[in-house]
Amino acid sequence: MNRAVILVGCVLFVAMLGSNLPAPLYEAYRVRFASSTFAMTVVFAVYPLALVATLFALSRLPDRLGRRPTLALGLVAAALGSIAFATATSLAALIVGRLCAAVAIGAIGAAGPPALVELDAAHDRRRAALVATFALSLSCGIAPFLTGVLVVTTSTGFVAPYVANVVLCALALASLALVPETRPLVASQPDATTPPEVVPTLDAAGRRTFLVAALTSGVVWWLASLFVSIVPAFVGTLLDARSPALQGGLALIVFVLSPLAQMLGRSLSDGAALRAGLVGTVLALAALLGAVPLHSLGLFTAGSAIAGVAHGLGFLGAQSAVNRIGTPAARARLSARFYALTYLCIGITLLVVGALTAPLGLYGALAVVAGVAALAALLLARVTAR
Repeated sequence: MNRAVILVGCVLFVAMLGSNLPAPLYEAYRVRFASSTFAMTVVFAVYPLALVATLFALSRLPDRLGRRPTLALGLVAAALGSIAFATATSLAALIVGRLCAAVAIGAIGAAGPPALVELDAAHDRRRAALVATFALSLSCGIAPFLTGVLVVTTSTGFVAPYVANVVLCALALASLALVPETRPLVASQPDATTPPEVVPTLDAAGRRTFLVAALTSGVVWWLASLFVSIVPAFVGTLLDARSPALQGGLALIVFVLSPLAQMLGRSLSDGAALRAGLVGTVLALAALLGAVPLHSLGLFTAGSAIAGVAHGLGFLGAQSAVNRIGTPAARARLSARFYALTYLCIGITLLVVGALTAPLGLYGALAVVAGVAALAALLLARVTAR
């Protein structure tokens, strides 16, 4: 693995870090700003839904402007999002921060995975997928745990994590000077006889592969996103585990086991990894929901571990499949669409949970949505088996 690949992986890590730092603080923000649970769900859901629009808007930017400038745009947006959270005095400021985070991940989601494939000396799509998924997954675990620890041990927990992220963004931005530009000439100068919109077209088999991969990614990322959105309130309210450090630790379990599962499962075929992630999602949801009537933090922790493995294998298989079907001309736009569908699944389901919380309670709302997600996972697993 060469230096440029490692540096782009670090860029992905830093940008995603900023979007997950507030995770253990949403309940504190709700109390501080005298807001409802649904209002805080909206604040969180703004990010994945805005990200969908951002990914579509930026899908051509890596081909027109280049991979490096698009990655730089993502880092600048990530820093602005951290500044918005560090200085927040209202829900509006939190929404601004989430919108900046959406632009950040939209930019790196469009440019990062294609750059990793193109920078790899052997153009190894599985190794590129591993770097991308490892960086994104690990940052999702470290961010909430770091914030939770700082909140418990210092008086600067609402500011220090964001300041650290701004510094990391500046360092990552400087490191891009050492990363060569990899924009394919065919992407910036398509043949005059071929309309630009035809370049990334997939055949029927490619479209099926893409759809299954994107939906699988949506399911496993929704499961993982619970640990940086709803789970803190879930374990605090229903399991009496109110420590931000403990809540961040549960997310850390998920997002540390996720990259470990990716490393151990990299020899699996794309289909096998997808199926393992989907079946694991069903098992994890059963454990998480079963922990409440049993009032068992141990079972919830076990469910978190299963969720981490499921997320790692499912996302690795999905990202690898998309890398496999993407041609150089299609790679950036295909990556953007893949992440757009993933975050659309996350945003819609989180909003539904928030809307159902008032009539059904948090547990009932999550149980309903989890049941639908589990059914979708089983159907997708059957499709991949066939």
